[in-house]
Amino acid sequence: MPRSKKATAYKGTSPEAIRHHYDFLGDFYKLFLGPELVYSYGMWQPGDTLESAQLRKLDHHAEAARATGAQRVLDVGCGWGSLLHRLVETHEVQHAVGITMSPGQAAWVRNQGWPHCEVRVENWFDHTPDAPYDAIIAIEAIEHFAGNAMLRSQRIARYRLFFQHCHSWLRPGGRLSLQSNAWGDRGWLASILLPAHERKSAGSNGGPPKHLSPKSVYQDIHDTVTNIREGLHASRTVFPETFLPSLSELTTAARPLFTVQQIRNDPEDGVRTLESWLERAEANRARGAELIGEKAVTDIIREQRIGLKFLREQRYTVLRMVLEKA
Repeated sequence: MPRSKKATAYKGTSPEAIRHHYDFLGDFYKLFLGPELVYSYGMWQPGDTLESAQLRKLDHHAEAARATGAQRVLDVGCGWGSLLHRLVETHEVQHAVGITMSPGQAAWVRNQGWPHCEVRVENWFDHTPDAPYDAIIAIEAIEHFAGNAMLRSQRIARYRLFFQHCHSWLRPGGRLSLQSNAWGDRGWLASILLPAHERKSAGSNGGPPKHLSPKSVYQDIHDTVTNIREGLHASRTVFPETFLPSLSELTTAARPLFTVQQIRNDPEDGVRTLESWLERAEANRARGAELIGEKAVTDIIREQRIGLKFLREQRYTVLRMVLEKA
């Protein structure tokens, strides 16, 4: 008997890949993320620590989604529950619901015994709320929704399906606050392949490219090969079955379901967060090797270094969007 369409539909990153990244590798992440276990880029101001930058980020999304004082708020990709706890304790949310595909993360949240916080192990594709939400927040979750083998039109269709679900879950006028790692305006291929000097000068004056010496050309080729090699390594060992959207893909997918209220492009927040994570990861390398093995620790640190390089060269960015139900 054939399986139903819903049962066979593509639902993003597989449960196996999720468990590898968040449950297995997560034992090392817990050593350097800080006490709140916030696994996403913070929002930095001068004088910040990693901890204060992360709390500022959580507060930003709560306020942007107009979640303060709300009855029900959904956190899509809730991780180890830092936002759920912050919503209830600081923003007086009456009931915070988090969904994650990681059994380990869900178990950790439940063990905290936080009142008015509910966590479910499920894919957003399958989520059925008990009642409408006043606000929805999704911080660095949408990278799991479309695979790297998809065409742009297919990715947009997947993101649109997510926005359709959010639209149906929200009360009239409700908001979605979204954070994502996102490729640059030229798309993923150019973001990886273009030399750094061309990326930084793209669109600046529209003039012809400057003459490059043979040495510079060789360096550009070497950097491109390195970017491809390191990007593929990271996608195989640390972030399997994930892919970054672009701003245009997300805005196209959101129309006409949502109106865009705010867009922020904050690559420096990613730089400062990764710098802090790398320093702490190196300091905890020996303990991490005891937990998950030396190779896995090396893979994580290697992935973070290429991520830092890509952010500094503006190959991808930290995108923050606020959308309101139309």
